[in-house]
Amino acid sequence: MTPDVILIRKMMSRQNLSRAESAELMETILRQDTEGWKFLAFSVASQTKGETVEELLGMCDAMRALMGDYHLDLAGRRPLEVSSAGGSGVRKINVSTLTALVAGTPEVPVIKHSFWKVTGITGSADVLAAVGIFAPSVTLEQMQKAIDAVGVAYYSPIFVSTEIGNLIHFAKMLAVHQVGVSTPFHLLSPVFTPVPIQYRMFGLNNPVQFEMMIELFRGLGFRNGLVVRGFEGLDEASITSPSRVLAYRAGEDLDFVLLPEEAGLQRVPLEEVLPVDAESNYRDFLRIAHGAETGPKRDLVALNAGLALWLSEQAASIEEGVRIALERLASGEVAEKLTRVVELTGSPEVLRQAREKYLTSP
Repeated sequence: MTPDVILIRKMMSRQNLSRAESAELMETILRQDTEGWKFLAFSVASQTKGETVEELLGMCDAMRALMGDYHLDLAGRRPLEVSSAGGSGVRKINVSTLTALVAGTPEVPVIKHSFWKVTGITGSADVLAAVGIFAPSVTLEQMQKAIDAVGVAYYSPIFVSTEIGNLIHFAKMLAVHQVGVSTPFHLLSPVFTPVPIQYRMFGLNNPVQFEMMIELFRGLGFRNGLVVRGFEGLDEASITSPSRVLAYRAGEDLDFVLLPEEAGLQRVPLEEVLPVDAESNYRDFLRIAHGAETGPKRDLVALNAGLALWLSEQAASIEEGVRIALERLASGEVAEKLTRVVELTGSPEVLRQAREKYLTSP
């Protein structure tokens, strides 16, 4: 019996793996399992037993070992990453993609890993493609220029090894055959990054995973970390309900309920922030970025951007962070950032056409 099979059987008997065992098992499967059978056995065992922080850290170690380095000059900077888990079942606009444009600066750049849609109407990569940025094609050189000039860079993994490709193939097969098996990669994919991040804000749809995610952030070495979820199920800070925030910031552990009113925002029914389809998401994205949208959808972005500014110590309070976010959205600063990021990493012509289509139509 091979070592990887022994470790999978250990999980099947509901025994936890150490970080080193998890890394060994995952690297072996990633390298060798081209058909996905061991991925499937591992996923079922993991879901049945329940993941531990040590196992997730080991998986991150394995993925990092198989990916090329991201040689970015981040000296003197404090990078921030903002994303959410998805899978909440609540349709939403692309909050974290807009939050990156609002919160990012050259001193505290937001370096955002962008995915295609999985469960939502549009993923970050989908809406970015609609405005001129094809995330998988963004190079390290382009990322560096965008970080230096704007403080915002969107990307997908650049140096993806053949072994990581085995994982992508497995995920596609699960979707094609509608197997319906949740895997640890559904949780890790939006969390793992090859970029040395200092601040990590994450929207989570599963309330029982809050403590585990915070411990994972500590284990990954993030300076400040935050997990948030709206009480109505939104995997973002919400303006339609209270939100739970679990965080550690500036040496302090925090666990509190955030009300939109406490941040100076009006609470609204959930229907007022829901998109209709992909086209409406693209329109909302551009209207919010250009200050043309001043209603609840803008406020939802401002709340999350304010939380990100507070987490990254650019604002003394969440309320102050929201004020800064609203000012940036109204001033045209965010629209200018979008223009520059597209100029440096994408197609200005696609952005021009998108503006023509979505900003001039009702």
